[in-house]
This record gives sequence, structure tokens and C-alpha cells, in this order.
Amino acid sequence: MAAFKRPLAWALLAALLFLPCMDASAFPVSVLYPASEDVLVNPYTGNVVWANDKHEHEQPFTLVYADLTWAEFEPEQGVYDFYAFEKENRFVLWRAKGKHVILRFVMDMPGDKKHRDIPDWLYDATGGDGTEYNTSYGKGFSPNYENETLIQAHAEAIAALGERYGDDFFIAFVELGSLGHWGEWHLHHKLGLMPAEDVRNLYVLPYIDAFPNAYLLMRRPFAIAADYGFGLFNDTAGEYDSTVTWLTWIQSGGDYDSPDGRGALVPMPDAWQTAPVGGELSTSIGREALLRDYFDQTCSLFKKSHTSWIGPGSFSDIRQNGRDQAALDEILRTIGYRLRVTQSSIEQTALGGLLVTLTWINDGIAPFYFPWQPALRVTDALGNKTVLPLDLRLIDILPGESVSVSATIAPQNCAYRLWAGILNPATGEPAVALAMDVNQSGLWYELARLQAP
Repeated sequence: MAAFKRPLAWALLAALLFLPCMDASAFPVSVLYPASEDVLVNPYTGNVVWANDKHEHEQPFTLVYADLTWAEFEPEQGVYDFYAFEKENRFVLWRAKGKHVILRFVMDMPGDKKHRDIPDWLYDATGGDGTEYNTSYGKGFSPNYENETLIQAHAEAIAALGERYGDDFFIAFVELGSLGHWGEWHLHHKLGLMPAEDVRNLYVLPYIDAFPNAYLLMRRPFAIAADYGFGLFNDTAGEYDSTVTWLTWIQSGGDYDSPDGRGALVPMPDAWQTAPVGGELSTSIGREALLRDYFDQTCSLFKKSHTSWIGPGSFSDIRQNGRDQAALDEILRTIGYRLRVTQSSIEQTALGGLLVTLTWINDGIAPFYFPWQPALRVTDALGNKTVLPLDLRLIDILPGESVSVSATIAPQNCAYRLWAGILNPATGEPAVALAMDVNQSGLWYELARLQAP
């Protein structure tokens, strides 16, 4: 978005508020701001790409996805190869570019060749307890998840991940991961049932301790996900039947392929209000078909899911400005959060300052989940800048709802301007594009120009 563009609505705003020698009788003043239709490239939302994919992508993105098989992570017991994992997934590059990571730990990744995704030492330690398979999913090895040695080693591996990344805000989302093919918590029917709840939970609990700052997401709405306020992910996004089934689980609960699976899935219809929902596109439908033949259905499924991001299978390689760009833009304007200030009300205080009340709204389908800081900035003609944190949690601005917050500005002695922004706590600088059609500079959005009396 270009800095300092001047729509017609801003001329009205300037006329209302840039008044020389304004006295107290000029207040209170209330101003409305027009919404922008721009596609916003914002943190924690939009398309996701594979972290290890070195190709240039047509579409912008702020999230990268990295999965980690146990065999590559812990080649020797207690020896964790972070260096190779981070190099393969280009962590240095993505940190420098301000991206964030979606992480998934996997111990069974079906492939074209005979292989195992647990380490050789662990295979030996468990006595080869598991099943080598060759199914329609591919070839691989499914360990016996009830094996106590496996459970203990898994807890230690997740703890090691937590020691490395648990306090690192670079890791934004952790998808659990661990159980089933691709870490998706299911098995091919030839391999039998998933373990019972008490065993499954032993694979969940280590994540809670290891990642206190990242959001944890599960493939299905299990009771433990509801108990701990997890988010959810859908790896068949865009595919109607499987996504409707998944949405039915979230709305009403359901059964699961385990010995105690009747009613194992519990309703979590409001989970999206406090934790994110994401997932990648189904491989059974082409990206272009989702944007053409199934566009309305695609949009509807994302809205019903309250999706924040799409990936790592995403629309990132749809040709920029090509035939499908308009359809993709509509989806990107829909998913995730879309925050803006709709109105400011300004009135004079008894001490000569100004009480500024800002009304915020979210035009998206999901909240902004992280504790970033909304702020009001005052800049004067002498170049002085004052940033006032606003007493507002972004997660409380739910889609379609407005939230108001006030701040008091001390009396000023010269002309000055008011700006709104959302600060990244890691940098202290604004880092969220607002859906406002007003002047902006460095992601500060101008609200008013005032002349001191």
C-alpha cells in the first residue's frame, strides 16, 4: 500500500479537524473512516509455503511450514540435530524476513520407498514394535503407539524441542503431530485402530509444557483439545465432503477410530474465538478449480471454518495478476483478521487535553490471536512523537463486533497529528496493515490533524 495516498474522504477529515486556533467549543468531534478493499499482507494469516522450498512464489506470504521427522531430529539417542533441521528449513532467512513458523513433529510419513521415520536406535529399543506397511497411502512404518519406551522417548524429544523453541516467538503455531500417518491422527484401515484416549493424551501433554507461547492445534476436536483451549487444523481444506465432516465434528462431536472412540470427538464450535484454525488445501482438487468451478463453495467452507491461514498446500503459486488473481484476492480479503478503526470521537478535558475514543472493528472471520499492542501516536510540528498504548486486547475484537477504547492526550502547544497502529512486541514498531482508506506512513494510520488553541 503506498504511503500518503489522499482519498476524497480524507479531504473531509482534514477540513473538519485541521482548524487554526480551535477553542473548546469546537469539540466534541466525531469522524468516520472509510474501509479499504486492499488485499493486506499481514502476520499470521494468508498463504503458507514450505519452509524448505527455495522456489520464488507468485503470491506474498508471512507464514512458513516446517515438519520434522523423528529420524532426522534424533539420529542418536539424546542427540538432537537442530542445525540440519534449521538449515534445511532456512530459519535464518525467514527470521530476517520477519516470517513465522508452523511446526509439526512426525513419526510416520508415508512415501514411495520402504523406510522408517523413527530413529534406528528407537526401533531397536522397542524391539521393532510396530507394522511395516505398503498401502494406498504409500510405504512406511507405523510404530506401536502403546509401547512405553516409545512414549517416554517421545516425551523427551518434545521436551528438547521446547527447550529450543518454547520461548521463541518465531514459532507461531505447533500442529500436533506425532500420531498417525503424516501426524494426522489416523491410520490406514489395514493397520487397525488408533490408541485409546489415555494413551493418546500421553502424546499431547508434553507439548503443553514445551510450547507455552505458541498456539497448539489438533487435527480433530478431542476432549483434551477442548480442555486446554487448542486450535484446530484441516488438511483437506476446500474439499467439500471431508471438510463438512470435519465441521460436523467441531459443531456436534463424533466418533473416532479407537477402542474407546464412541463420542471421543467433542463439540468445539467456539474454539476459533480463542485459538486459531488453519490447514492446507486438499490434494484431490486443483488450485485453479477451487478458484473457478468451486469458488463460492471454497469461500463458504473457509468462512464456516473461521480459517486464519491456508497451507502449506496453498494458493501461493497462483500466477500473480493472472486469471485467478481476483478470486484469490477475494479469499485473502476474507480469511483471518481484518482490523481497522471505524470512528474517532474527540472531546476536550477539563485540564485542556483531549480524550480520544477509537472504535475498532474486525471485517475478517477470525481474531488476531497474539498479544500485540494497539497504540495511538501523537506527532507534532517540531518532530516530537509520543506513543500511547491502548487498553485493548486484539483477540477481543471478534468479527463483526466493534470495540471502543479511549486515551487522554496532554495539552499541545503546536499543530499535531493523531495516528493509530498495532505494534509488534518484538520490535516496538507497527507491523499490521489496517483495512482503512486513509493516509498511512510505516503502518501508522492518520486519524486527525489538529491545531492547538
